[in-house]
Amino acid sequence: MENSVLRRKLKPAGTQPEPDPAADGLGGVMAKSASVVGLVELEAQLEAHSHKARLTEPAEFIESLPENGLYYRLECEVEAQIGLLCLDPALINALDDVLTGELDEVASACNRAPTAVDEALCRPYLDGMLTEFAAILRELREGKPTQTYQTAGVEREPSPHQFPEEPYLVLALEIDICCGARKGNCTFMIPACDTEFTSAMPRPGENTSSWKAALQTALNAAPASLDVVLYRKQMQIGNILRLKVGDVLEVPARALENLSIESQKGVIRSSLMRARLGEYQEMRAAKVTQIGELASNPEPARLLAGEVLADEAAASEIKV
Repeated sequence: MENSVLRRKLKPAGTQPEPDPAADGLGGVMAKSASVVGLVELEAQLEAHSHKARLTEPAEFIESLPENGLYYRLECEVEAQIGLLCLDPALINALDDVLTGELDEVASACNRAPTAVDEALCRPYLDGMLTEFAAILRELREGKPTQTYQTAGVEREPSPHQFPEEPYLVLALEIDICCGARKGNCTFMIPACDTEFTSAMPRPGENTSSWKAALQTALNAAPASLDVVLYRKQMQIGNILRLKVGDVLEVPARALENLSIESQKGVIRSSLMRARLGEYQEMRAAKVTQIGELASNPEPARLLAGEVLADEAAASEIKV
């Protein structure tokens, strides 16, 4: 846990140099939402890289905006909760080109002012990103209220006088589309209320230890799929095509003593445990005999040798 990627991203409050609701993880939540919505809406591979959220004032934020960016006013159902979203010219053009099927064409110049077509093409994607951001944040905040922002209109010349005097957060994203073929940046300014991350500002009585315990509880409750593999057999394609009902595929007797319990992430399959086939309470079962195959990760599944994985449908799930 101490050196894991997750541990570095979800930094406990005790390591913060000063109280700051802009936790490291909040920008990561926005990056994840951008990636999820990008895959659905853009039908293109999209990668979002987040920068640490930080507190800001509207005047400071607006001063940093590009001259020819696309600025959307954000609103939510709570009165006086408004924000601002900015897309730089490179991202405007990239989103336009993906949505119109012209990503492979030569990129258009980035020095033009955004048009009404740009606004119409970009807006649904941004609304989807904000909705997904709220959904992820609500889950991490364990049911606490989280407001959902939506684009309410385009601001031609945003002014700090449009925004109430309250703390705001800046969330910056660098977005790569199609393996970095096109890149751009978008930046959000939203009220800091209802956005604190689980590691940002502990409630009274919370400390680093309680944060670790809460994280461990969440990790233990996360679902995972395991495949119990009896034996893998290689055959020529011609022989496979000639198979018919009633044919027998030989399986070595030792295979029953050497099951592989595996997980798969994408195209990568990893063997987590070894087991032997048997019965347990009148059900087919795989009894764990060895944990892990890599010395650097001896207990990836947190099971002990001798524990039993049993399932009424286990026989049908065994792959030959």
